[in-house]
Amino acid sequence: MFKLVFFILVIFSFNSHSIFAQNQTINNKINLVFNSINFLGTHNHSRSHNKGMVNYNVKYHLKNLSSKLTFNYDDYNKFTFDGSYLQYNKGIATIGVGSINRLWSFSDNTSLILSHNARPTKSIYLNLKNRFGYDWLPAKANWSLEVFNGITEGSYKNSKSMLIGARAILSPNERLNLELVQTSQWGGSDYSTGLSSLNAALFTDTNESANANINKMAGFGISYLIPHDNVALRIYGQMIGEDEAGNLPSCFSYMAGLEWSNTKLKYPTTLTIESVNTRIKKTTNGNCGANTMYNNGIYDYTHYGTSMGAEIDSQGTSLGIFGKSQISEKINIEYLTKVLVINEKDWPDHRLSSNRQEGSKSLLGVSWKRNAITLKSNIYFQDFILDKAKINSKYGVGISSSIIF
Repeated sequence: MFKLVFFILVIFSFNSHSIFAQNQTINNKINLVFNSINFLGTHNHSRSHNKGMVNYNVKYHLKNLSSKLTFNYDDYNKFTFDGSYLQYNKGIATIGVGSINRLWSFSDNTSLILSHNARPTKSIYLNLKNRFGYDWLPAKANWSLEVFNGITEGSYKNSKSMLIGARAILSPNERLNLELVQTSQWGGSDYSTGLSSLNAALFTDTNESANANINKMAGFGISYLIPHDNVALRIYGQMIGEDEAGNLPSCFSYMAGLEWSNTKLKYPTTLTIESVNTRIKKTTNGNCGANTMYNNGIYDYTHYGTSMGAEIDSQGTSLGIFGKSQISEKINIEYLTKVLVINEKDWPDHRLSSNRQEGSKSLLGVSWKRNAITLKSNIYFQDFILDKAKINSKYGVGISSSIIF
């Protein structure tokens, strides 16, 4: 039903108000992707299960109304509309409906709470963004707020729970960014979706009450930029609590990164070191503990069986080095290497592997862009086996192309 309604709305937007034709723009883009192996994570616009993918999208903008209709076909999910949306903008507010990717962190690579690891959920959303405008703050100090409510599918425990999320970003100056984030799984089979449950999912303590089924995750993040001539050093981090105590996050997982950029080099380069830890210790009261991240007695924190947070899922660690270098106006090189521990405690119900795995993965990629055409090629290597995710230890290649017209 959602797909049909969305398709009708997009077609309507394409054909309404011809008087504004001088203000309208239409862009088309097609992506073709091939990967020889299943891999852990997201690369070349595809996720771990997608060996081959075709993606076509058309963006349409008319005054305050914009839309994107995306047709995807891959060998795992078959046909989807992931990436499509219809939205209306007025002043500081944007309201929309669609299935859009969200990366809720200051990392360019991952997030502990909402990342590109899983497919995007179908949702309605509201975005607000504005400058503070106070004399005692820098002129560019700003804030933003995003709130959405979507539907998760394919969970083993509660297949159609709702997921409501909120993210506030405060930027007191150009160097410092702060975020507060929260998601709540609520509703689904045999659970209320009334106003009381909605209020609990957004604002109140859900450990004890008729809404104790609600699964909240929340936390905060920070990013600080230290510029020096053409060299910049950025420090960022995120802490996400899997549980709550007294209406505040508890049982934390962690992510931290250090990003260095230098535009004075012959080949302008950005290097990032990033650590992710989804292991959670027991509290003094005996709560949480091993394998509690992304797992709950009522809801899995998944969409179509894949963690909506970090790629390593629960009870894991990763330490990675990411790099990008521009070697000419048309050619860029991308490289990464990671060491990972997955399913540290040999939990047989882990979504990626039925036993502990330790190893590394690497990528070397080259992209070439000229005008509206982009070509990319990657070489992958991973020396671990994830039996649940059907990922084997081996080398692989990836090729992708995109054309905008």
